[in-house]
Amino acid sequence: MSGSRALAEPRAGTDGLIDLFLAFLQISLSGFGGAINWAHRALVDQRRWMSDEDFTETLSLCQFLPGPNIVNFAMCLGQRQHGLSGALAALAGVVLVPLGIFVALGALYTSFGQMAVVHGILSGISAAAAGFMISVGIRIAGPHRHRPWSAVFGSAAFIGMGLFKFPLVYVLLCLAPPSIAVAWWLEARKR
Repeated sequence: MSGSRALAEPRAGTDGLIDLFLAFLQISLSGFGGAINWAHRALVDQRRWMSDEDFTETLSLCQFLPGPNIVNFAMCLGQRQHGLSGALAALAGVVLVPLGIFVALGALYTSFGQMAVVHGILSGISAAAAGFMISVGIRIAGPHRHRPWSAVFGSAAFIGMGLFKFPLVYVLLCLAPPSIAVAWWLEARKR
């Protein structure tokens, strides 16, 4: 992350551990089909805990790490704002209720998953999930619109994973070093 930009700090008296828990609980309950879009809305637009750029940079780090992006994101932001207790509060908010819902739906699917109507519902859900992912991609690309080098690396990642079906880890291993070098070089030129 850029050293010249201040990171979002919790607002005095309003953004404690319970606020983190409730924010990520709201995100997890709203985020059917993709919580990242809802996280952007809650954390950038509504609570203003992060800027667009900070959100995108944090999400990029979280996508690089193993595990679900929204879980990584919750723990990263929680830790940044309140240390280990913040990471645990945000993690609890993002995981507890969806885990209960998942277990209940899993039990229902085990009992009724062979029915044609269930397959129809799941087809509709998968189409909606694809739409959510497209909207997330457009939002995340926004802060990069004035950075031509971002388009180059984004296109290379799309070609590697989308067209050639290379595993994510290989694409990251190939693109991360040159993208870091370009970002470092551009920052050095600014100074």
